[in-house]
Amino acid sequence: MFQYLNTLRIWSVRLINELYSLIISRLLKNCGNNFRIKLSSTIVSPDNINIGNNFSSMGSMYLYSNQGEMIIGNNVRLNTNVHINASGGKVTIGDDVLIAPNVVIRCCDHDFKRSCKINEQAHLKGEITIGDDVWIASNAVITANVSLANGTVVAAGAVVTKSTEPYSIVAGVPARKIGERQ
Repeated sequence: MFQYLNTLRIWSVRLINELYSLIISRLLKNCGNNFRIKLSSTIVSPDNINIGNNFSSMGSMYLYSNQGEMIIGNNVRLNTNVHINASGGKVTIGDDVLIAPNVVIRCCDHDFKRSCKINEQAHLKGEITIGDDVWIASNAVITANVSLANGTVVAAGAVVTKSTEPYSIVAGVPARKIGERQ
């Protein structure tokens, strides 16, 4: 009996996620085929988001595009708890990109001048471009005005503050080149 109930639960969750994916895909500005997300996902301003074919997220993800633009290519895979924020700016993600758990991609920032209280600072808009064939490992942070060139690998825990060269491997805080893909 327990095995039957567990199977029923698994199929119910799959069905709910399929329906949710279908509904969200219709709300996006553009969405390709084979769009798969979980019910635990949060998407703000879907009308500013373009997603290609074969997009999937393994768990909770957060896509914020209010007053910004987000373009995600084909064959992009997100693991759990990925935050992508294009608020007021632009995030472009190429094809065949893997993004591991707990990654933050944020193209905007807050100013921090002494002349103004921190919670009254200006919102600084920027852009992030992630090329094709890129892997961003767990807990990495990609900051505003950075381009990850085609083939880049970002090591776990890296904070990327500068653009990368094609097929480079970057690591550290701040991230620096430690090698190249062979």
